[in-house]
Amino acid sequence: MTLIGPNMEVTESDWDNMKTELQNYARGKFWPDYTWHAARMAVIDPERFKEVLVSDDEWMGMMRHLENYRRQQNWEAFTARLARMKLIDSVRASLIEIRDNEWASILAILKKCAAQNNWVLFASHAYHMKIVDAQRFAQIPISDTEWGGMMGKLEDYRQQDISGKFTKHATYMKTIDPARFKAVRIVAHDWELIAQELQAKRDKNYWAAFAAQASRIKTLLD
Repeated sequence: MTLIGPNMEVTESDWDNMKTELQNYARGKFWPDYTWHAARMAVIDPERFKEVLVSDDEWMGMMRHLENYRRQQNWEAFTARLARMKLIDSVRASLIEIRDNEWASILAILKKCAAQNNWVLFASHAYHMKIVDAQRFAQIPISDTEWGGMMGKLEDYRQQDISGKFTKHATYMKTIDPARFKAVRIVAHDWELIAQELQAKRDKNYWAAFAAQASRIKTLLD
């Protein structure tokens, strides 16, 4: 059992079901799904995830998709995929180089999101950028306007009781700027909805969605 939050846990049965889901993705060679699901499991319980052996074939399956994104110059998808691979295996992922011109293209997406006031994509992309290269990301100032835009979106999700998106967006914001995030209040009602969302995924045996919500809860409370 892994405690992830107040009155929230990942049981032995939950973990076994998540492992089965991961194995199904591997057998089907569904590498995008495999990557996201494995990364979430790694966040939920890093120590236990070490027991999940990611084979060379599985890593190469993920690498092929990553390099396709590089060739296509799909830098948003490339950054998201590489961030998840870093969560899965930081040692192997550290061997993947991002050239300066590629990082400039990745940064251009963030600037475009800010210019368009697209705070959902801004938060997601910034989150992935920080995981991919925290040192480079530290050189990018997040302005008060950009933080305020993300805060406004978080409040929208709260007002609409969209707990799944609220949790995801809050996770992104905490990772992007932990110091600023300390001022963000997540109240008892928020936690109640977050816990209900987790239980709903468990009840429906939606183990990929369960892992997503559980990993976000763990991040918020770490």
